[in-house]
Amino acid sequence: MSDNEEKTGNSASQEQIPIYVKVSVKTRDIIDHYKKEGKTISYIIEEAIKRYASFKSLSPDIVAMLNKHIETYGNERTVLEKAIKLLDAEEDLRNSEDIDLWCKARDELKMMLIGKTTFSQMLEAAEAPEQSLDKPMKKNIALDVILWYVKKPLNQVDLEEILAAIRRIWIMANYFYSIDVEGGPNEFHLIFKHHQNRRYSNYWLGYFKEMFRSQDLSFKCDVEGQALDETLSLTIRKT
Repeated sequence: MSDNEEKTGNSASQEQIPIYVKVSVKTRDIIDHYKKEGKTISYIIEEAIKRYASFKSLSPDIVAMLNKHIETYGNERTVLEKAIKLLDAEEDLRNSEDIDLWCKARDELKMMLIGKTTFSQMLEAAEAPEQSLDKPMKKNIALDVILWYVKKPLNQVDLEEILAAIRRIWIMANYFYSIDVEGGPNEFHLIFKHHQNRRYSNYWLGYFKEMFRSQDLSFKCDVEGQALDETLSLTIRKT
């Protein structure tokens, strides 16, 4: 076959070829129903054939199981609906088990939830001890995490919402076992409690100072703080 003949053959295979068939009144009613939704007869037939081909590609074992359940539930649609619901319930159960496992590890093993960015920065900082605190605290994704939690554009998130998100997420991640927030609306005092050391407090002091000084926030503020052995205090004032 020449190149021209091959191209002509490929072109012909992609052309739309009219077909004419007789269908039952019931089938015609189904077609008319979907035509009212804006679907063409060509589209309906193509989609139906795709699904038919997909169904016919099932293995004999699966077909046998399907037929067995059709005898119980009456038709393929009911079997499919129940199968999807069971699959969804199984995924929900698996997710629930994952959450339970995380909570168990957090409570019993004192594990912490650490982001990839922070973890990578800590590994890099280990190679440069003089920057061991400076690098991770300055290259953090705190605002990304907060946005993920509040599900709002950053220019619509106020200070109170940010503090509430910090309190929720940083306790959940097991960075602190207690975060107290007092004051408002323009000045807040925060007390973070943990079981680590002063170096740990210093890290988070720098971390939050960097975050609250971000130019991406919809407000400006001053941040002061003190790092103690098992406590970090922050004072945040809107300016």
